[in-house]
Amino acid sequence: MTVNVPLPVTDAIAAVDAWFEGLGRPFLGKLPADDPLLAGRGKVGWRISTRGHELLVLVDAAFPFSRPNCYLPIATRAMPHVERDGKLCLRNPELPGDPVSAISAAIGLARKLLADIAAGAEDDDFQEDFGLYWAQGCYGHPARLLGLAGAPSAFSAWMASDTALYGFRNRTDAERWWKHRFGQSAAKVHRMATIALDVLPHPDSYPKTAIELWELVERRSKDGTAILRECLDQCPKSLLVTLTGFAPSGRAHAASLYLSRKVDDRKVPLKRRVIVGASRTGPLSIERLCEDFNVRRLTTQALDAASSRLPYAERDQLARSRVAVIGCGALGSGVARLLAKSGIGQLFLVDPDTMGWENIRRHQLGAGFVGLNKAKALAHAIAQENPDIVSITPHGVNIQTVLAEEPALLRKMDLVVACTANWAANAAIDNYMVVHGGPVCIYAWMEAHALASHAVLVTPDKMFALGYDAAGNPPMTTSISERPAPVECGGLTTPFGAIELAHAEGLAARLAMDFLRGRSTKAEWRTWLTDAASLADAEGAWTPEWLASRGEPNPLGEIVSAEWQ
Repeated sequence: MTVNVPLPVTDAIAAVDAWFEGLGRPFLGKLPADDPLLAGRGKVGWRISTRGHELLVLVDAAFPFSRPNCYLPIATRAMPHVERDGKLCLRNPELPGDPVSAISAAIGLARKLLADIAAGAEDDDFQEDFGLYWAQGCYGHPARLLGLAGAPSAFSAWMASDTALYGFRNRTDAERWWKHRFGQSAAKVHRMATIALDVLPHPDSYPKTAIELWELVERRSKDGTAILRECLDQCPKSLLVTLTGFAPSGRAHAASLYLSRKVDDRKVPLKRRVIVGASRTGPLSIERLCEDFNVRRLTTQALDAASSRLPYAERDQLARSRVAVIGCGALGSGVARLLAKSGIGQLFLVDPDTMGWENIRRHQLGAGFVGLNKAKALAHAIAQENPDIVSITPHGVNIQTVLAEEPALLRKMDLVVACTANWAANAAIDNYMVVHGGPVCIYAWMEAHALASHAVLVTPDKMFALGYDAAGNPPMTTSISERPAPVECGGLTTPFGAIELAHAEGLAARLAMDFLRGRSTKAEWRTWLTDAASLADAEGAWTPEWLASRGEPNPLGEIVSAEWQ
């Protein structure tokens, strides 16, 4: 087998120099040291002629342990997959052991891209990656949008902080998000124009002035002109306008512009009454309105970008889902956080306990929350981390009290996840489900030393309690251990670690998501079993009953599933 040994950096540059010299006429020489593209320590560049273009190939001081980049001299017209500074967006391989091959591969991909551009094969990229092209050349505060990608034309809401502008579908969403993220009510909510375009514009057509914006909306939007006109008629000091639309693939986009009113020669802000008074015979023309505004294109960020891996319909469905997590201890807190990060819009948390120092290595909340109720502290933390969540309601009491005081609460849920590790609480939940015929409930728990964890999905036609005796003892456990559990039941020690816990959290949260997405519809019992090394650390073993029923587990750990009888 041949092993490529990386060359010293100076030898790598010398080898690439020799390779370029060998190209003959296509090689146009090295970039001069004072070229702006070489600003920075240790950069080197070469020039070649290929496919009717001058192509620049640059490496930085880390080469050959970094990827070479290709540039075109900055063009006046936008080109697909070419950034504003002329850099080509390539996925060339990193080949630290062979610098010449790394350069050759980059040039080969650049040549293919130039050929595809010339053939028109990449024209749709301006719409597919609309947000990336829009952001090129944008400076200043970004616009951060929630739920506006692909949204229809409408009056929307926006607000500003010291570092960004924020846009939302409506005032309710704006105030809720702000309260979740910053813990206080928004100071001022403004009206915004959201305008849906039939076709997203080419970079050469991005509006630079207010009248160009108006002309774009006139050409590309069926219903946006009325909204934009009404906003401009109000002569605001500033206005956020968001353009939305879809790429040919169906990918949704949104991008914003900031309109600020100009000042007159005396440096005094133009008052609305002055503008209105300037035309006493009727409304101002759109040309007259537009000339009073400056326009700045904004880098646009999606506050809900994290949910983009799911289809749009599923995202909306999950945002409407109502899930109760009963028990917000080590396991339940992790399950609740995973569900929030997965897009569940409405969470209800139930736990009477207080955070203690013994919790901080295994609980989602750390030392800063010691002394606080787990459900209430977790609700605050999740809302701040995921401010787009619709609602998160804590109940700092046990589930028995909740059922007594709000007997209809669980009936409103799409799913209940019980992580109580308490037989009486689970029995109360199970009894409630039988009496009311649902909803579906997942019961999740861990065995001693976290050698195994379980998640059982119980449908309305089943009962969880039928798997246990009257005292809550199961007919079959998965593991046994020679090492006794802490006598204080974890009050002063941690009987398992965060890594073992992560498997249990993922097991229960995944089963919950599979149910909510329609992938698991029957009563099901999933079990995670630890690896052989962790089993030995705990002086544990698999029970004979488990081995007879399920067989020997994988020594690297595994998840198994069976029907819940």
